[in-house]
Amino acid sequence: MTFETLLKGRWKLLHKIGQGGFGEIYCVYDLDTQQKAAVKMERIDRNKRALRLEIAVLRKLQNSRFSAKFICCGRNQVHNYLIMELLGSNLSSLRKKQPQRRFSLATTLKLGIQMISSIEDVHEVGFIHRDIKASNFSLRIPKNMKTRNPIKPAYCCIIDFGLARKYINSEGKLREPREEVGFRGTARYASTNSHEGKELSRRDDLWSLLYLFVEFLEGSLPWERLKEKEEIYKIKKKFTNISMCNGLPEEFALFYKHIESLEYEDKPDYQYLRRLLNTTYKRYGYDVNTKYDWEIPQEDLQIIRKSPSVTKSFDSQIALTGTTNDQSRSQGKKLVSAFSKEYIGEIEKMNNIVFPKSPKSKRSKSKSKSQNSQKREKKNNNQKKSLLGDIVNNKDSSFDEKTNNVREINEFEKMMKMINGDEKTDTSSSLSDDIGKCCCVIF
Repeated sequence: MTFETLLKGRWKLLHKIGQGGFGEIYCVYDLDTQQKAAVKMERIDRNKRALRLEIAVLRKLQNSRFSAKFICCGRNQVHNYLIMELLGSNLSSLRKKQPQRRFSLATTLKLGIQMISSIEDVHEVGFIHRDIKASNFSLRIPKNMKTRNPIKPAYCCIIDFGLARKYINSEGKLREPREEVGFRGTARYASTNSHEGKELSRRDDLWSLLYLFVEFLEGSLPWERLKEKEEIYKIKKKFTNISMCNGLPEEFALFYKHIESLEYEDKPDYQYLRRLLNTTYKRYGYDVNTKYDWEIPQEDLQIIRKSPSVTKSFDSQIALTGTTNDQSRSQGKKLVSAFSKEYIGEIEKMNNIVFPKSPKSKRSKSKSKSQNSQKREKKNNNQKKSLLGDIVNNKDSSFDEKTNNVREINEFEKMMKMINGDEKTDTSSSLSDDIGKCCCVIF
């Protein structure tokens, strides 16, 4: 098919968007409405035709906020085609553009709540997706937005229903599971049930979603570099336990426990799963104004995420609220100030109770400080005499410059006297050093 071809006499092909085993996707232009759309094409002579199923599922999802809008479908001499709403970037490509190839906690939670709802909508119309992965979720482009920056999403939409299967019969009852089923899905995200040749159900879409959450937050999965399904299955069996959620907020462990408890016929509690993520979202201080990672300038995001040891709560709260560097520093200072007060109290208790100071140790310490101050004073006087001698003997030197140096030495002497005086009475100098080190660790 050439780019001069018009579909239904009104849709003009512009450029290719993607390609896969199903066929090809193009961006098209509607000559009637002057709007862009997407067309998915499948050759008529293809052995396995998936487009008919895709059309059936998409048409049932037209009341969902988390699905692309169906426009029309048709057939010509070479292709079957489906024309639908043009969506923006998919989550896989967005994640790979982020520092360390991962999303922050806030972005993961914000997307996750929408992804649960999109999967629920697919299940409600009687289908299971069976290929949940990041590239099968795309962002909707707001209609009133300029095409130069089409990334801000209104909603996260689920796409690609080529592997979907109807899990209820014509009477609305659950279909009996088959004894032997071939592998379905993408090996990296498929549930262990798919590897074991079991009939998939609603729970398996959520298993794939949990794998996605781990990948979003960690940047990769334990079996990331493996290609053989058998090898991936062995690692999944090892990691498919509660330890897979180690290092993540506790709600992800509860998410795991819920889907682990589900049998083939059970309906997941979608509301409970959304509530888990929403609870985490609010606990870390995020709100409706919290920004996605891709809405924050890359240089700011890299600075905030420079140290992977920073806790997710502190890291994400600054990153996702869209604060500037100055605002971030201000927030940081408040945290350090609060921490320092607590730290001072603990150190004072420790000094008074655990490490009481004897009079003998005080006298020896005072004596050593007095000796050190006398040495410094003698050294300063020698430097001062040498400097004044240079001023008298060296005619080429600048008198003003030397005078300034004399003033600096006088100021230095005053400062040293103040320090020596403080050291006799101030017992918190070591404490200040400890707090300074502590603040450095936080930032």
